[in-house]
Amino acid sequence: MADIKINLEVVTSEESVARIIFSPSYIYNGRVSPTAFRWDILPSGDAEDYISVLRESEVDLKEQTANFRPRIEGDSRYGYALMKVADIRDIGNSELLDDDVAVDVLPYPTKRHKNHAGIRVVIDNQVVTALTPVCADIIVVQKELAMRCGDIIKF
Repeated sequence: MADIKINLEVVTSEESVARIIFSPSYIYNGRVSPTAFRWDILPSGDAEDYISVLRESEVDLKEQTANFRPRIEGDSRYGYALMKVADIRDIGNSELLDDDVAVDVLPYPTKRHKNHAGIRVVIDNQVVTALTPVCADIIVVQKELAMRCGDIIKF
């Protein structure tokens, strides 16, 4: 595995991140669907409080994600879509959202994936989790995330 030359303490706005895409549930009409950006209950029973992404690095994303398993029956690992961190953070400035919505990308390095990060959404000073009731702001954030994805790069 190549050395990752990223700052593990902060994700900069100049970086790009990759959302791993599973098919068919994360794709609609050949583009990334808003369903690719939902929070799930993990197999451990914990509620996700961020949406997992991988920071671009020297690591081959196809190789690095070979063991990733879909959470929805019938899905398979398909590819990834790149997003600019600055564009993700800018979602909080959308006129479609209430004033108390913030979207950020934070580092969440793991032993296996030093380039792991998460998209964190805060509404009214509360971190959105898989247990947060779906509201209009969450739907707008999911749609905006999907719209800011580049083309799907197939594995």
